[in-house]
Order: sequence, then C-alpha cells, then structure tokens
Amino acid sequence: MLIDRKHREWITGCGIAAAGLTVVYAVYAFVTPNGPKGGTPAGIVFGALALFVMAFECLLGVRKKYPASPLGRVQSWLRAHIWLGLLALLLVLYHSGFHWGRGLANWLMWLFLIVSLSGIAGVVLQSIIPARMTQLVRRETVYRQIPFVIDQLRREADARVELVTADLGLEEPEPDVLYAGGRKYWYDPVQRQSAAAKIDAEIKKRKSSPQLPVDKQSEEALRRHYLHEIRPYLSQAPTKFTMRLFGDPTALKAYFDRLRILIAPNAHPVVRDLESICEERRQLAVQVRLHLVLHGWLYVHVPAAFACLLLAVIHAVMALSY
Repeated sequence: MLIDRKHREWITGCGIAAAGLTVVYAVYAFVTPNGPKGGTPAGIVFGALALFVMAFECLLGVRKKYPASPLGRVQSWLRAHIWLGLLALLLVLYHSGFHWGRGLANWLMWLFLIVSLSGIAGVVLQSIIPARMTQLVRRETVYRQIPFVIDQLRREADARVELVTADLGLEEPEPDVLYAGGRKYWYDPVQRQSAAAKIDAEIKKRKSSPQLPVDKQSEEALRRHYLHEIRPYLSQAPTKFTMRLFGDPTALKAYFDRLRILIAPNAHPVVRDLESICEERRQLAVQVRLHLVLHGWLYVHVPAAFACLLLAVIHAVMALSY
C-alpha cells in the first residue's frame, strides 16, 4: 500500500494520540516514586490499550475474507492497521516503562519487535515493488495463471519450431480446460469435437513436413538448440544453466543473435518468435520473484502477530492474577 494523502487523517489522528500519550506518560513517570512499571494503574491502562489495538490488528485478516462487508472498506482497515500498529508500539513501551522484561514478558517483547519490524518492511516493500514490477514486467499476468501461461508458451514454441523441423517427437497433449478469471472451465464436448478436426489437420500438416524449408545444417542447429536449451527454459522449473542463458535481457538477446547466425535467413521469423516467447517467460520469472518478495514478509508477520496477541492475553491474565 502506498503512503499517500489518503493516509493523512490517520497520520494526524495517531500523531495527536501519540503526543497526548507522551504527555501523560511524562507526567506519570515524573510522579511515580519508583519509576513507571507495568503493574501500576497507569501501566495497566497503557497495557490494556495496547492489547485492544493488537486484537484490532489481528482482525484485518478476517475483514479481508469478507470484502463485501459493510464494516468499512478494506483499504480503510489497512490504513488503520498501519498507523494503529505504530501507535501500539508506543503503548507497549509506555506500559513496560521502557524495560525489556523477563520470562514471558521477554518473549512478548521479542515477538512484538518482530511484528513491528516485519510490518514496517511490508509497508516499504509494498511502496517499492509494484512500481518496480511495472518497470521490469511489461507483460504482467494474473499470478495464479502463470503456470498455465508457461505451458501455453511452450506449446506455441513447439509449433513454431516444427514449421522448420517438422515433427520434434514430443508427446504433449493439448489442454482439456480453459482458464479465465482465475477459474477453470471444461470445454463443451461438441464444441471441442468440431474444433479438434481443424486443430488435428493443422498439427498433422506441420508435423509431416517442414513449412519453412531450410538447409539440413540450419534445421539440425535449430532442433538441437531448441530441445537442449530453449525448451527446458520454457518449463515450470528452468535449470540453472538455462537461467544463465535467458535470465538476463542482455544474455537472452546475445543468445538469439548468435542463433540467427547459425540459421538460414528464411527461418529468422521463427527465431524472432522464440526470442519473444523466451522474453515473456523471463518476465514471468521476474514477476514470480517479485511476488514472493512482495508477500513473503507475511509468512513472518501474520504468525508472529497472532502469537503475540496470544502471549499478551496470557501475560495480562497472569499479571492481574497476582
């Protein structure tokens, strides 16, 4: 989430609240003979406020599961989550009197620190990564459909190469399903049957003889490079070797420039198409990597937040029992 002017109200409100709490804490610390502690009346109030904010913060996950809920927009909850989370950090420090604590309190402080730092990291990443993805990934697609798109790219590449080499000897069935909007739909059997005849005729023609005749040396060079280097890169999990060949725009361009030298000019359109397909596959790999970076912090932040809330409840019950 970008920190823009829509955050102004929450920044102002939490800033005023933080200033007021700081004044209260300063007076409380000054008048308390033995210094501020969590067990004093003021310390308990700070702790109760911190616990309340923690509970609210953990409700964000529930709110996201019901986007049509009338309880405010998800984006408003996100803004509240960010700034109240920072306010909670101040409340915890005022509750503890800036003492780290021992035993359960020690674990609680460590967890809260992890939650706070991972949350700040998440805000920073969500401010940087989307813009970076726009720069690096010109052909961004729906994340869940990336495996399907990769399979389609590989089939398209097979078809293009077979225009030059004829049958590559690959047995890869056509997909039986169509993906749209992240959902899976089965083809209508009658519709599929009518389309299958046209598809089969086209495939048979392509595999039976080259559609772009070239000299034998060019044909073998294209077949060899495609089967050993290009096609493995168009898989769901490319090898490290193919990643070195195609994982960088400069390396990818250099590879296909060299390949064009080995291939007869009338097959250069096929090489150009393969280069475009590999470039799209490279961008998909970049999108996957950035997606993992953008969302990976949640695997730390969310479990730590719920563990922190649980320990905070236990801490409060134990503190009030003695």
